[in-house]
Parts: sequence; C-alpha cells; structure tokens
Amino acid sequence: MRGGDLDEVLRIQREAYGDAYQESAHVLGRKLSLAPEACWLAERDGEALGYVFAHPWQAGAPQLHALVECLPERADHGFLHDLAVSPRARGMGVGSALFDKVRVWSEQAGHRALTLVALADAVAYWRGLGFASRTLTLPDGYGAGAVFMRRSLAVRD
Repeated sequence: MRGGDLDEVLRIQREAYGDAYQESAHVLGRKLSLAPEACWLAERDGEALGYVFAHPWQAGAPQLHALVECLPERADHGFLHDLAVSPRARGMGVGSALFDKVRVWSEQAGHRALTLVALADAVAYWRGLGFASRTLTLPDGYGAGAVFMRRSLAVRD
C-alpha cells in the first residue's frame, strides 16, 4: 500500500462499515508510515477490493481514531488494526489473502502472536481463523460487543 491509495481505502472502509467506524486518512496514513511492510491493498484488474493495516504492538489495543505516535521498540506481537473487504468482493477470498499476508509478516518479524479487536459482528469470522477471545477492557470507540482476540503464531528460534 502507498499513501496515494488512502482514497480507495476510505471508499472501501465506508462500503464495509457504513458511517459507524470511519477513521481519517490522517490516522490511517500514520499507521502506514509507521509500518508500511504490514499494510496491503488488494486489487483486481486495477480495482481496489480490500485492505489491511497492521503494525507491531506490545500490549492491549490502541485507541481507535487516534494517531499512533510511535511503535514499541520491542514488540512481541503484531496488531491487526483493520481488515476490510468491499461488498463487491465478498466470497472472492480477498479477506483470507490479506490475512495470510499479515500472518506471514508477523511470523517473519518473530512475533509470538497476532492480536486484534473484533467488532461484534466479526467475532465468529476471527474465531474461524484461529483467534480466541481475551478479557481486556477496550478503549472507547470500538462499540458494543467488540472483543479483544489473540492468535498464537509459530515462534522461530
């Protein structure tokens, strides 16, 4: 993903979430600038169909809609901040392909786990990809029914 892709990201974000969870180009651009190796845009025939933002993280969940000022020096896990697929691309394997990119990135970075906050209607999806719920008080903004989740990764020695 590149900075010039953020307009397409915002379009997909609106298609996927409606008005409920819109993050600004400024907030998402900061995540991209901090961890460009962990952010991807999925395209087919030049059309953007989905995206994912991830970054190294240390504990808990970052505040939604807020700038991440810096990443931890020693992150023990990757945080999957957002993965969204346009409704036009559902059933095409876009979400699975984007998740695989993040998983491989996080394993190669030596992380012990991937974490995320699943919105209420996505908990079952993430469970199907091997994530388990963890008890954690979430920052405001994630919405009712949101759940912090974790998936262990293969640790390389």
